[in-house]
Amino acid sequence: MIENPVERAAHLLSDEFFQDVVKKQRELYIRNILNSSEDAVDERERSLLKLRGLDEFIASLESTAKTVDVVKKRWKVF
Repeated sequence: MIENPVERAAHLLSDEFFQDVVKKQRELYIRNILNSSEDAVDERERSLLKLRGLDEFIASLESTAKTVDVVKKRWKVF
């Protein structure tokens, strides 16, 4: 088992199954927005909030995974 959070985040982001699930979920939210009726404002807003939440979650994982690169670059500056 991987104990380091940076390695765990990088491993999760490189996992094919995880990427496939994220892609399908994104597509579902986008489909819900595009296929909703004109009057279904609440439905579109909920789907958009979920899509933004998914994007923020992935961005958080990517940020965690890139922590090592940031630290290495920081030391090159000094």
